[in-house]
Amino acid sequence: MTAGALPLQAVPALAAASAETIAKPVLVFALVAFFLGCTVLIATVLGAATRGNRPEEKLRRRLSFYTLGGREVRLESRIEQHGVLGSTAIARSAVELAERVTERQGLGDVIDVRLEAAGIPMRTPEWLVVQVLAAVGLSLLFLLLSSGAPVAAAVGLLLGLGLPWLLLTVRQGRRENAFLAQLPDTLQMLAGSLQAGYSLPQAIDTVVREGQPPMSVEFNRALVESRLGMPVEDALEGIARRMASQDFSWVVMAVRIQRDVGGNLAELLLMVADTLRERERLRRQVRVLSAEGRLSGWILGALPVLFFVYLALANPTYLAPMWSTPLGVGMIVLGVVLLGVGAFWLTRVVKVEV
Repeated sequence: MTAGALPLQAVPALAAASAETIAKPVLVFALVAFFLGCTVLIATVLGAATRGNRPEEKLRRRLSFYTLGGREVRLESRIEQHGVLGSTAIARSAVELAERVTERQGLGDVIDVRLEAAGIPMRTPEWLVVQVLAAVGLSLLFLLLSSGAPVAAAVGLLLGLGLPWLLLTVRQGRRENAFLAQLPDTLQMLAGSLQAGYSLPQAIDTVVREGQPPMSVEFNRALVESRLGMPVEDALEGIARRMASQDFSWVVMAVRIQRDVGGNLAELLLMVADTLRERERLRRQVRVLSAEGRLSGWILGALPVLFFVYLALANPTYLAPMWSTPLGVGMIVLGVVLLGVGAFWLTRVVKVEV
């Protein structure tokens, strides 16, 4: 062996050190590329979602109330033509593929209802593309952070599939709660407009111009539908159906009864507004009293999941017996079942019907 030669025992160590030296820059580059891609995607989606809240769009939307061919129709047709994700070739191909999948599986109606209730200006194919991108992105990120552990990639894939639905549910719940909170004042505004001599469509137009989202957005859609020929009661019933509001269904029922048998609709709306205001006050009081239980439910439900994700990233070999042995698989199944039962029980305990 020459003086410059290395012993055979040092070759594996040198190869491992070289691989580690090469792997670190690759890992850093992959993480930077991943976060840049996620930033661009999130900025695109948020920009499309908040486009309607910009001052110029609000002004154009107000001007479009007095015409059937205004800005809103052109904006909706442009979004329908190009989509929220853009008009690039890759985006169009992905959306077309997702659209064929939704038509084949019959998922369009179900997801569209959820997106409308949450106020997200996306179609079902676009939502599926975003969900797939989130699942693949989290899976690759977890795979890189865990140095190539398959269990971490599987956990990232599951989280990527579940987190968009969780965010959709949270946004839908917040929008419905905001709608219920604005409903008494909206009914009082309608009653005041009717007492001032306005017709019901004119009173709805007042709510659209003076109200705040989501109430103004939903009433704007009802107003446009009524201008296109739909009866006002049916347009208002569509609001109750999209927002899943039993309280507003009672309002629509009162409007239908008044149209059939006559009477003072303004006084009727004022009475309903007083009742709904008391219900909202009681609903808020119940939420305050049950805040501790709801927080406990969130913590107890999220703690096992977060701890499992941490172990999958930090020490995947520690979790290997959980799916490589029958006892471990049984413990996982039992844990998931018990966690689901506990979460369901906590939600039933802290939920009080008002």
